[in-house]
Amino acid sequence: LVFANRKAHYNPYMVVIRCEDHESELSASEFLKSQVQRSVVKSKTAQKDLIELNIEIRLKDDNTDFINTLADMSGVSSAVLVSYNGEYMG
Repeated sequence: LVFANRKAHYNPYMVVIRCEDHESELSASEFLKSQVQRSVVKSKTAQKDLIELNIEIRLKDDNTDFINTLADMSGVSSAVLVSYNGEYMG
């Protein structure tokens, strides 16, 4: 009975990814999905030679090393991980 009403609480984060093209966007998104518990696209901006994704994520654990690998991927110019309080202004 004690554990029936218990809710797991995970801190949300925002990941901002800047990609060069559609292929790099797809590979970055798939890699990110494989590294986190949950991901939801909050916004996407597309300009010539630039795609920017804002994705809300929930980490599987406290390890954030995946963001370094993401930033080093081909076609990804930057990847930023930011703590997120639930209010999105974008």
